[in-house]
Order: sequence, then structure tokens, then C-alpha cells
Amino acid sequence: MGCSRWIVFGVCLIHCWTVRGDKDIPESYIEKQRYDGWYNNLAYPSWGAAESRLTRKTPASYADGVYMMAGQDRPSSRKLSEALMKGRDGLPSTMNRTAMIAFFGQVVSSEVLQASELSCPIELHKIDIDKCDEMYDQQCTGNKFMPFHRAGYDYSTGQSPNSPREQNIIMYEFLPAFLGDSVEAYQRYRPDIHPGVSHVFQSAAFRFGHTLVPPGLYLRGPGEDCPFLKTQNGYSALRLCSTWWDANDVMREDTVEELMRGLASQLAEQEDHVLCSDVRNKLFGPLEFSRRDLGALNIMRGRDNGLPDYNTVRKCFHLAPVNTWEEINPVLAIDSPHLIEQLKNLYQDKLWNIDLYVGGMLETQDGPGPLFRAIIKEQFVRLRDADRFWFENADNMMFTPEEIEEIRKVKLWDIIVNASAVKPDEIQRNVFFHRGDDPCPQPAQLNTTEMEPCDYLQGFDYFQGSEVTYIYSCILLLAVPLVCAGAGYATVKFQNSRRRHFKTKQEENNNGRSVDKMMVKEWLHQNHKRIVKVKFGPNQEISTVNRKGEKMRKVSLNGVDTLQVELTQDPRRKPMVLIRPPKDHDLVLEFDNEAARRKFINKLEQFMTSHRKSVEKVHTNKEEMLANAETKERRQKRLEHFFREAYELTFGLKPGEEKRKLEDAGSDVIMVMRTSLSKKEFAGALGMKPDDIFVRRMFNIVDKDGDGRISFQEFLDTVVLFSKGTTDDKLRIIFDMCDNDRNGVIDKTELSEMLRSLVEIAKTNTVSNEEVEDLIDEMFSSSGIDHKESLTYEDFKQMMREYKGDFIAIGLDCKGAKQNFLDTSTNVARMTSFHISEIREKNRHWVFKKYDSIATFLEANRQNVFYLFVFYVLTIAFFCERFIHYSFMSEHTDLRHIMGVGIAITRGAAASLSFCYSLLLLTMSRNLITKLKDFSVQQYIPLDSHIQFHKIVACTALFFSILHTVGHLVNFYHVSTQPVENLRCLTQEVAFASDQKPTVGYWLFQTLTGLTGVILFVIMCIIFIFAHPMIRRKAFKFFWAAHQLYIFLYIFSLLHGLARLTGAPRFWIFFVGPGIIYTLDKIISLRTRYMELDIIETELLPSDVVKIKFYRPPNFKYLSGHWVRLSCTAFRQTEYHSFTLTSAPHENFLSCHIKAQGPWTWKLRKFFDPHNYIHDEENPPRIRLEGPFGGGNQDWYKFEVAVMVGGGIGVTPYASILNDLVFGTSTNRYSGVACKKVYFLWICPTHRQFEWFIDVLRDVERKDVTNVLEMHIFITQFFHKFDLRTTMLYICENHFQRLSKRSMFTGLKAINHFGRPDMTSFLKFVQKKHSYVSKIGVFSCGPNPLTKSVSTACEQVNRGRRLPYFIHHFENFG
Repeated sequence: MGCSRWIVFGVCLIHCWTVRGDKDIPESYIEKQRYDGWYNNLAYPSWGAAESRLTRKTPASYADGVYMMAGQDRPSSRKLSEALMKGRDGLPSTMNRTAMIAFFGQVVSSEVLQASELSCPIELHKIDIDKCDEMYDQQCTGNKFMPFHRAGYDYSTGQSPNSPREQNIIMYEFLPAFLGDSVEAYQRYRPDIHPGVSHVFQSAAFRFGHTLVPPGLYLRGPGEDCPFLKTQNGYSALRLCSTWWDANDVMREDTVEELMRGLASQLAEQEDHVLCSDVRNKLFGPLEFSRRDLGALNIMRGRDNGLPDYNTVRKCFHLAPVNTWEEINPVLAIDSPHLIEQLKNLYQDKLWNIDLYVGGMLETQDGPGPLFRAIIKEQFVRLRDADRFWFENADNMMFTPEEIEEIRKVKLWDIIVNASAVKPDEIQRNVFFHRGDDPCPQPAQLNTTEMEPCDYLQGFDYFQGSEVTYIYSCILLLAVPLVCAGAGYATVKFQNSRRRHFKTKQEENNNGRSVDKMMVKEWLHQNHKRIVKVKFGPNQEISTVNRKGEKMRKVSLNGVDTLQVELTQDPRRKPMVLIRPPKDHDLVLEFDNEAARRKFINKLEQFMTSHRKSVEKVHTNKEEMLANAETKERRQKRLEHFFREAYELTFGLKPGEEKRKLEDAGSDVIMVMRTSLSKKEFAGALGMKPDDIFVRRMFNIVDKDGDGRISFQEFLDTVVLFSKGTTDDKLRIIFDMCDNDRNGVIDKTELSEMLRSLVEIAKTNTVSNEEVEDLIDEMFSSSGIDHKESLTYEDFKQMMREYKGDFIAIGLDCKGAKQNFLDTSTNVARMTSFHISEIREKNRHWVFKKYDSIATFLEANRQNVFYLFVFYVLTIAFFCERFIHYSFMSEHTDLRHIMGVGIAITRGAAASLSFCYSLLLLTMSRNLITKLKDFSVQQYIPLDSHIQFHKIVACTALFFSILHTVGHLVNFYHVSTQPVENLRCLTQEVAFASDQKPTVGYWLFQTLTGLTGVILFVIMCIIFIFAHPMIRRKAFKFFWAAHQLYIFLYIFSLLHGLARLTGAPRFWIFFVGPGIIYTLDKIISLRTRYMELDIIETELLPSDVVKIKFYRPPNFKYLSGHWVRLSCTAFRQTEYHSFTLTSAPHENFLSCHIKAQGPWTWKLRKFFDPHNYIHDEENPPRIRLEGPFGGGNQDWYKFEVAVMVGGGIGVTPYASILNDLVFGTSTNRYSGVACKKVYFLWICPTHRQFEWFIDVLRDVERKDVTNVLEMHIFITQFFHKFDLRTTMLYICENHFQRLSKRSMFTGLKAINHFGRPDMTSFLKFVQKKHSYVSKIGVFSCGPNPLTKSVSTACEQVNRGRRLPYFIHHFENFG
């Protein structure tokens, strides 16, 4: 305690003498000793240096010869301590040694060696404690143990790395007093002697001083009356076991001097084998085991260092081994024979198995016994003689002989008196002994009974105080993704709200009048109500919209003079209103109070009055009104039941069975069967408008009684006719539909009306009146009746004879049905040009079919599967490598022992996520990917799937990031349960004060690793959540802004490991390569990013498409199928979006066709709307672009035969590709291109939605002089292959093709089809027709269901294992 103060003074004093030196030698020539001991021995510079190894003066005796603790077969060290080192306190030193020698010996130990540094990793050995131990198991619970931490381990030698330090001030005063023997005089410096501290000295012999330690310390004040002071608590002395941890509480300004005086007066404990209870039972320990046994620890330290047994060490130090137990200490054997007997029993009479410390302590007689004395003296002599800078070494020329003599006269008394306030006459000259005439003898030898008791803290929770922080930290981290998800949801809602507001405002502006609105509840049925907004106007209609602004219901008031309204009159219930419009469903509204209903009625009456209409109000009760209310939901359910019963009655018939009559039905369906269909409901079931000619004619045919409604029996008769009827029956229906005046013949005018209706159904207007007349004439002529002006039924059958087979399976496709009643027994593709002979499948076992299916899938996706396999193998390999390293190969660190398997999992996850996050950069290096497509390497890498691969890698990174985060939450919990001394092994980068207890909050928020980890988790959550398809589609700018955080993601990832808490940073190893490539890729994109291109032309096209034509930058090279990223300087200049170029590479301009779907594209369309556009001469809008980048369709020219499938706005790449194709083939520009035949399939709901593309196709057809291109167009809107309407359209189309060599719907040579293509049949047709090639490229672009269906068809055809093989490339739009 405080001894370091005067030790420092002594060192300074010697330094003052050192600088004097020889007057004849310049001071700069005098060598100074290094503080760390290096180069003391010039031949062996590391001898005696700091942190050098202990030396072996005896053979090692580890249990396994290398590492395992010695003495595995010896008794528990605690049991030995209890039996041999327990005794009476308060016996004074027989040689009058003072307590100064005991505590100064501790200072010497610290200067010479650092003997008990913990190992890294911390190796805990359990010292067994007997049941009912008087100190440690007073409750007799058993299974108790005392923790013992092994010293540090050196892999190459099995020795402890400790730091011997020269301390020559104590050689001639302390050591003789301690040993009771003189030290031979210094002769010379001996460079051949190793100064290393020996194991036997460090682990056993020098620990003899522990027997001198008293249980307390006297405090003596200044003055000749020798005042011995009381402690703050009123006791006579400081109790050791009460001041192990709170020494600062008892230290005052003058406490050091009081201690010095007290130590000089107080006698040490008796020199024997007994340790006082304060160090034997109450030595300080870790908080979880606050009291330990120093005697047991000393024994264990010898075993830890692999010391041999007591007799072996005696032989090594040239002492005769003992042959009997009594020879260890003959005097002790006489005085305490029971002690020798206990010793013998504990070691099971194995004399050559005694622990060195036990044997050496039992030798004690008035001081260290012969063995300990020999070990200690040998150690200090070696330290002295091997020290080149020893003060007595005259050869080093540091001191003159006179100065050396002066130094020899310096005693510890001189240092105390000169370095403190202790006066010369207050302590004796020889402070290590107190003789009879020395000043101020102690009042009495201290005993534990005279001092304050010691508290025994039997356990401590290091996690205490961190509970709240840990819980809130976990909640915080869990809340981050929830908050981000909430922010994403709010963003989508905000964007939707803005769009709704804009839409409402635009509607009002377009209509030129405002719309009156009111919030109410719409009653749908007994258990369902919804909040809606009722809007009056702007036309003669009342509509309800939901909170999204979507129109839910419209009540038309056209042709209505008086509107009937029913009002409930029950004051105890919420008021309701029923609006009963003619020819429509009832609208039932509920109000919160009567005032709200009155307000609604007033608004309704005002609205009706403004349109010169009136309201008829009827009062009724609620139950009756709701029972009779015919709401849309009720009506819909009734209609569904209507159709279901009709189909059940029809398709449940057996051959020859007659149809069931209405009266034969059960009573449960009578009400439904009494339901009748209006013309509007019938049109709705067909997916058409009520005023269509086809609907009116068909309705008149079905409505046999002409009452304006179709009864159940009438509908049932029609269903039976279409499902079971003959071809003549079906032809008769068509004839009757065309015979409008019911005179039994069809004239050309009536046929013309029907044809026009079919043209309207097909949503096209390309057929003129003259073309319709020519079509009718051609149909008459082909039937051989061109001389007639009208058709009889027989003439009509003659006209339709070549289509007789088509009428076998036709029916009527109703939307209201849960199932169609169309006969699919002849379900062959209505694509005559693709007809192929049916290939009989062999009857194979399902196992072989399954094998073929799997083999085909793997073959079709072999590249994707291979690279995914490689990716996951590498990812898992990186994980396993780190996992194994930290699980089995990191014993030099303490991470594994403190954190358990958690550190292995988190470090493995860190390696995997580092790999994934770095790989993400390569998947987004668009210029690199585009360039690779120009080389043959692209045949071996699925570059088209880089976006999908990006998503897979990102999701994998997300998994490992979550695993890493959760793992570290567990790890930080474990770290927070450790004492500070254990954390030294955790990391060398963080230092803690001895009284500091870092909490979870410290690790999470006050370390670089923890803080950057939290930030990275937040960034990761924002990026991943805002990458959700819904947010990307509805709020793209927020998705894009969130994705720009990737820069901070990588910056903080690089910083994350710099603190080295769990090891050296490794993220940079994965990042540096992809990071450089991605940076160069972004730099390349900058060449056009800020180049502003003038817009040549803009055009608004149907289906919310806008065409933008702009100048082509110099040296801008691209291929057809490439895409670019665009932004417009008129708004959101930094927001770029991806679009395919629709211009061909040979054209000197660039163009894109952009469909308005998201916020940015709508804003673009509205900006260039002629009604909104304001031309700015000074700052006109311009286009910025990045790219071009490679797309999935750019490799079309590498296949001799190619199939291209475009759906929706996905046709945009083919606008460029087809134009490029026909230009190259017609001009022989692409003579080296492999492509010789291209099949293009365009799938769209109606032609009208993409009229601009028809113009492109028309131009392509005109330029296609080599007939390299064959096109087919599929109209998918509600038509079924075998629907009556579809059959009639095919007939008309066939005649029109014969007449004008083009389609009546598009004006193109391309063949039109109604319904979706049978891709499997089509590909089999292409496979058979082009069997001379080995592979055919299939390219598709459009919505995900489209590309997926094409991919499935390719796999199905490839499953046949026939050539050619189909290779599918695709892009997803929309």
C-alpha cells in the first residue's frame, strides 16, 4: 500500500547518481539501460527483457508432458491448505521481522516478475471444496468449488510469458533479512548466465513471504509518544480482508506515512507453515467468488506451471532427497506428529509426490527452509550477475568506485525518510527488524478477534445494472424494422393520397364543375358495412368511392324522372336510407344520426332538382327495408346460385336423360330459380355492354317469351342447347341472331350490322364500310350464292360448311359462372398454321417421367443452378471456415470461452455477409455486364439473370445479417457477465480501469463496433424494406433514395471491424475487388449521365403511353434490345428510371415508349400533355441518360431461328429488334448474322391499347422483303377459344384475309388469334419445322406470368429430349 511512492523516489535517487558518471567521459558516451530490459546482454538481446519466458531449473512435470496441470493424482489444494496451513493467528515473528519485510517483499515480487497474469483464453480450473467446508460451504450444500485461473500459455514451450525486471536496491538489505542468510559478494558481470526468472522461484519459493503477512496493519502517527491510531470505524488496526477493494476509502493525505511508521513497528506473523486467516480463507477474489484461499492458490500455481515434486526439486538444487516423512522437518515432526501423519495420509504415503510448495513450507524454521533459501538465493544472484547495468559493475563506467561505495550505504530507511514526511527518529535504521531498543514497539501482536469482521460476498452478478439497457436495446433493434415498415406503408399511403387528390382535382377541372361529397356507411348485407364517400355528379349519377378514391358503385339517373327513396323511422336505431333506382341494385346507406341523414336528403333533393328530377320519399321500418333490399352483393350471390343451379341441372344429365323442369327442383332452390336476368346482367355475364348489337340479338333469342327478362328455364334451355345441341341447332341460333326482322332470311344489311358488332367486340376500327361490303360479297361468292341478295337458312348452312367442325365445340362463355359450360373435348389450338400431328407419349413409369422432368429443368436452367450452387457453396464455406476457426483454432483468444458458440456463429455470418454484400456490387455493375455480353464468356454466365441473382444474394445477405445481429446481442450479454480482468483477453484494443464495469450500453453504443453495428442494422432495414415491390412500384423515389444508402452501408462496414473487438477486420478483403470494379463502372456511366440531350418530339399514345424522341449522343453505340436509364431535367433531375430503347441502332436518334404506371412516369406523361405543357424557350426540358445496358433480348441475332414473345408494354424491345432485323436483312447489312427466321408473338388485351405498335409492325412488314419475320397477334380480352363470338370472329377474319391479304382488325399481314396462345403446341410446331438446327432462342418480355408461362412451355417441350433445344431469355416489365 503506497510503497510504490518511496520506491519511485529510490529509482529517481539512483538515476541522479547515474548521471554523474566518470568526469573524464562525456555523458553522451555513457550507455543508458532500456526500460524494457532489451539489449542488456549484447550476445542475447532478449535475455532478461520484458515478457520473456520463465526459465526451467527443474524438469517440467505436466500431466501430459506439455500442458495439462501437474498433480492430477494429488489431493485437493484446498484440503491440503485446511490440513497443513491452518493455525492460530497473532503469533509474532521469532526473529523479530517487521511487517515491513512482508509487504516490501510484495513490491520486490512486482518489480522482479509478474507472476500471476491470467491466461488467454481464460482457463478456469475448479478447486474442489469439501462438503460442509467451514468457510465456503457452511450450509453443507456440496458441489462447491473455488475458481483458479491458469497463467498464460506459450504454444511452443508450455511456459508462462512474464516480465523479469531488475531491482538491485534490495539485494543487500532485503534479501539477507528475508532469508536470514548473507549473500556472497559481487565479483563481475557474467554474460553467460541467463537472468530469467525460474518457475520454482515464481510459483513456490518466493511465496514463502505469505506466512509473514499479518491479518491487519497498525497506523502510527508522528511524535515521540508513538501514538497508534484508530481506524475510521474505531478499531485498533486496518483489517486486511476489509480493505482489499476499498483502499481509497481509508487512504488520507498522511496515511502513507502512518502506514510506514506502523509497518516499521509491527512484527510480522511467525515464520512457520501457517497462513493467517485473512489470506488463507479471506483473500480477495473475483466478485463471483469474493473470498479465496491463498494457500490453495499457491499450491495450484505450482501445478499450473508444471513443477515437479518436492524431492525432485531438492535433487536439482543439490540437496539430498528426504527418505522419510519426518526428515522434511524433524522439529515439526516432534512438536506436531499429527501434522506429519495428515500429510502422509493425504498423499497416500507417496513421498515422491509432494507438491513443492507444501514441502518447502513444512521445512520452515525461523525463516525459509534449505530448499526455498537455495532457490531464492540462486535466483537473485543470477539476476545480479547477469545484469550488465548492475551498479557494482565498474566495467560499464556508469559509476566510479567512490560512488559505488556511496550507493552501498543507502538503506531503505534513507529512502523512506527522504521520500516521505517520516522523521529520522520515528523509525529504526533497520526497518526489517524491530529490536528491544528500537523506537515505538507495537502495542500487541494483532489477532483477528481484535479487528472488524470481514463481510463475505458469496456471489455477484456482473450483468446487474445492464438489464434495462439490454431489454431496451433489444426492443430498439426489433422496433427498427417495424418503424421502417410503418414508414414504408405510410409512404405508399401518402403517395396514393397525393395521386387521389390529383385525380379528383383533375376530374373536377375536366368536368368544369365541383362534385358534392359526403361520408357515410354503405350497408352491403347483415354482417358487412363499409365506409364510403357519396359523390353527387358531376353527370347525372350518384357514385360511392372508397378511401383510395376507387369508384365502388355508380347509380345512373339517366331516364329517371322520379327517384324512390325509403327512410327508416325507428328513433332508437341509427337512421338508414335506401335508394331504389330502376334497372339497378338498391343502395342502402347508414348514418350516425338524424342530422346527417337530413343533410344527405337535402343534398340529394338539391342534386335531383338541378337535373329537373324529383325524389319520392317512403317511410318504413328497418327490418322490412333490409329484408327487401336488393343490394349488389345479394344480387350477385343470387346470380351465382342461378348459374350454378343451371349448370348442375345441365351437366348432371346422363345420356338420353331429359332436362329437369323447374317444378322438379327442390324447395331450397325455388327462390333462386324464380330469379330472372335483365339485359344489363346478361351483358355483364358475357363481359360486354348492354347496347352491343351482339348482346341485343342474343338476348332476343334467349328471351323466348319477349318479356324483357331471361327466366331460369329460358337460360337453362340455352345452356343445354350449347352444351348438348347439334351443329344445326347452333347454326340456327346464329342465323336467328342475324335475322333481325324475323322474316326467315338474312339480307346483306343485317349481315353487315352483325359484322360491325363483331368488329366493335374486337376493339378495332380498321375496317371501313366499303371493306365490310367487300367482305360480305366475298362470303357470298365463296359459297356460290353471289347472285343472291339475301340468305335462307340453307344458304347460310352452305356458307358455313367449311367451318362445321368449329361449331361442334362452341358455347357461350359467361363470366358469372364458376365454371364454363364449354366443351373442351376437342381442345386443339385454333392456330391452323401451327397444326402438328399428335405425338404419342410412351406409357412410362412415373419415376422415369419425374426423372425426365427434373433432368429437363436442370438442363434448361443449368447455368443458373450451377452458379447458385457455387454461390451457396462459397457462402457456406466462408461461414464454416470462420466457424471452425473460432470454435477450435482460437485458443489464443478468449472469445470462444466467453461468448460460447455465439462468436463462432457471428464471425461465420460476418464472413458470409461480407461476401454477399461485396458480390452485390458486381451484380449491379451494368457496364461490365453489358460488355461481357460481347464476348463468348456470356455463353457460360447467365448474365440476363443478374437482377434475380442480385435479389437472391441480397436475401442471403439479409439472413446472415440478422443471424449476425442476433448472435451479437447474445454475445454482448455474455461479455457483460464477465469481470474486467477477463476482458483483457477479449481484446487488446480496449483498456479498462480496474474499478470499471462496462455494461451492455457501453458495448452497443460506446464502442466503434457496437455503434457502427447499430447504424448498419438501421441502414439495412431501411434498404430492404423500401425495396419491397409495393414501395418500389408506388413510391419509386423513396425506394431509390433508400437504396442510395448503400454508400454508407459499405463505409460503416469498413469501419465496423476497425476496433478489433473480435478480431482483425476482414470485410475489406471481400470488398476491395468488387468495390474497385463497381467504382470504375459508375465512372464509365458518368460519361453520359450529365449530358443533356434535346428532345426532338413527344407524342401521347393510347394506354397511357408517351413516346419520347431525342438526340443521340456522339459515339453512342448500342444494340437492339439494349436499355437505358432516363431522367428529365424538367422535374426530379436526379431520379433515373430504366426503359428499353425502341429506336433501331441504325437510326440517328433515340426513342423510348414509356407507359405511365408509377409516380414518375405519370408525371412525365402529364408534363408532356399538350393541355399542360408550357414551352420554355430559355430552359426547355431535356433528357439525361445512363447506358446503354445489356438486356435479355439483345442476343437474338446469335440464333438461326428465334421466337419472340411480347406482352403488354413488354413489346418495346421488339420495336427496336424487329426494325433492326428487317433493316439488316433487307440491306444485307447483317450478312454475318446467324438469324434466318424469327417468329414474333404479340399478346395484348386489345389492339387499341397499342395502336402505336401496330404502326411499327406495319412499317416492319413493309421492309421485310426477305420474309424473315412471321408474326402472330393474340387478343386476350375475355374471349375463349370456343366461345360463339370467337368462332364468328375467326370466320370473318378468314374471309377478310382471303379478300385483302391482311387482318380486318389490324390491317397487318400478321394472323390474329383470340385467346391466349398454346405455347407448348406452338414450340412443338417450330421444333418440327426447324429440326435441322440444334438450338432455338426464345425471347420473352412482359409481366411475370407471361415470361413464366413461356419458360414452362420451353421446359415442357425440352422434356421430350429432342432437337432443336429451346433456350429461353426473358425480361420482366410492368
